[in-house]
Amino acid sequence: MVEIEKDFNRSVGCRIRRVRETLRMTRDEFSKLCGISESFLAAVERGEKSITSKTLYKISTGSHVSVDYLIFGEQESIQAELIQGLLNHLDDSQRESAVRILCEFANTARSITV
Repeated sequence: MVEIEKDFNRSVGCRIRRVRETLRMTRDEFSKLCGISESFLAAVERGEKSITSKTLYKISTGSHVSVDYLIFGEQESIQAELIQGLLNHLDDSQRESAVRILCEFANTARSITV
C-alpha cells in the first residue's frame, strides 16, 4: 500500500510541476499564486508529500487547471485546459475579446510556414 501511495504522490507532483512549468512560473511565484509554501510545493513536486483536498483545490483554483487533471492526468493538452480556465474567469466582454484575439493568432500562425 505504501508503494502505491508513493507512486500516486510522484504522479500528482509531476503533473503539478508540469502545470507550473507550462505557466512559466518559478516555484516561488506558483506557491504564492496557490497560497501554499514554496518548500511544501517543492516536496509535492518531488512526490515526497501528500496533498489534501484543500491544497488540491488551492492549486486548481490558482492555476485554472481541473482537479481531475491533477489527480488522474486525463487531459490531452494541459495548454488547452489552462486557456479554457483563464477564459472561464473573464466576464462576457473580456471573453469575447480574448476569443477574437486567439482566433486571429491561430489564423496567423497557420499561415506562417516554418
